[in-house]
Amino acid sequence: MDKLNNIINLSGRLKGLKRSGWLRKGITEAESVADHSFGTALLALLLAPVGLDKEKCLKMAVLHDIQEAFVGDITPFDNISSEDKARMEIKAVKELAERLEYPELIEIFEEFEAQKSREARFMKDIDRLEAVLQAKYYDKNSLTQESLFSEFYDYASRHTNQEEKIISEIFSKLSS
Repeated sequence: MDKLNNIINLSGRLKGLKRSGWLRKGITEAESVADHSFGTALLALLLAPVGLDKEKCLKMAVLHDIQEAFVGDITPFDNISSEDKARMEIKAVKELAERLEYPELIEIFEEFEAQKSREARFMKDIDRLEAVLQAKYYDKNSLTQESLFSEFYDYASRHTNQEEKIISEIFSKLSS
């Protein structure tokens, strides 16, 4: 029963935790971390090219921000060094792996963070692409006072690997 309670609590925390970047932009109906993870999973499912391990991609999509249930949604605008952020996150991941009785969580998280595989690099791009698409959605539906798409697109296009053709094609289409 403890494992089930831990799953219920984790799921609830991720569903209730609004993404900090959107809140900073004044979006009152900001997506949650769980919403973002769903968006990345959907993109992975629909866009993963042949040759990638789709199951691994989906695991990364669902789990890449799971630590935020404990440490919050830390952004580059927070006064936390990247080293401290990494330490806090891996500590949370290890605790979650134990609570959920899912030791593979540590391996998946570390692979994603270190960009050790083609799947991890693809999913990092998908993670950033999902934010760009969310900004486009907010703009299109007038959910913000300022246009967000250009800012998020510019950042993501500078910080993506675009190793997979589908990613570079999507970024190319979004820029036109």
